[in-house]
This record gives sequence, structure tokens and C-alpha cells, in this order.
Amino acid sequence: MNWRVLVHLKPAVVDHRGEHVRREGRLAGLAGVTRVRVGQAYELTGGLSEKDARFLADRVLADPVTQEASVFPADHVRRPAGGRLAEIWLKQGVSDPVADTVRLAAKDAGLATLEGVRSGQVFDFFGAAAPKALRRFCEDHLMNPLVQTVEIL
Repeated sequence: MNWRVLVHLKPAVVDHRGEHVRREGRLAGLAGVTRVRVGQAYELTGGLSEKDARFLADRVLADPVTQEASVFPADHVRRPAGGRLAEIWLKQGVSDPVADTVRLAAKDAGLATLEGVRSGQVFDFFGAAAPKALRRFCEDHLMNPLVQTVEIL
């Protein structure tokens, strides 16, 4: 089964990057955003069980002191309550050294059924921002459209 892992800072940890993105959005004219939460996104493909995906999330992808990981089927992307989700991924064919490292760690942990990994960034935009405005903001301020794509949910 394919899995999606989202890694965010724990609620008790101040998300300075999220606050910076919120302020940058306000300066760029992005209306309706009250808070931004920033994290990492991973897509794990292959025959991993939920237990194995959770193991990778908790032991490899997240720092247990400052971060928490959510694991769910890759085709069931969760949008934050009261907001929108922007996932920024590398385009196919672009080198992904983070994904390469995750594959090596999975192999070292004996998880031979992991076939593929891709890594990206996730931005939870809370508030009432329009999807088109979020897409434009992400393309102009948070990514390089030559090598990355954005999905707004």
C-alpha cells in the first residue's frame, strides 16, 4: 500500500517558519490567512504495512522531541480543519536526496518492501484564502516552478 506522511512541529513548539510565511503572504497581498503551519511531506510507495509506515514516520522522518507525524493512505490527503493544504513536490526526474536517504534508512531497518519515496514540503494555510490566490502565492514565494509543482487542497 502507498502511504502519505506529514511531519509538523508539535503544538508546543513555535513554528517560526510558518509565522514568516504568514507575514510574507500578508505583505504580498494574500488575504484571509490567519495562521500557517509548515512541515515536510513524504509519499511512500510499495508493499509497506501501516505498521512499517508508522515505524518510518516515527523513527526516521520525525524528530520525536519537536515533531509529530501523521500517516494515512496516499490517496486520502487530509486538509486542515478551517484551512487549505499546499503540498510542494519535486517534479519527476528531479534529484531528491532526501528521498534517497529515506530509502537507505528503510533498507537499513529491514523494510525491503519500500519501493519508492518522494519528499516535499507542506503548508497548512488556516483561514479563508482563495485556492487560486494560494497557488499564485506558492508559485511566486515558496517554490521554484522549474523543478517543483504545487497541489492545493
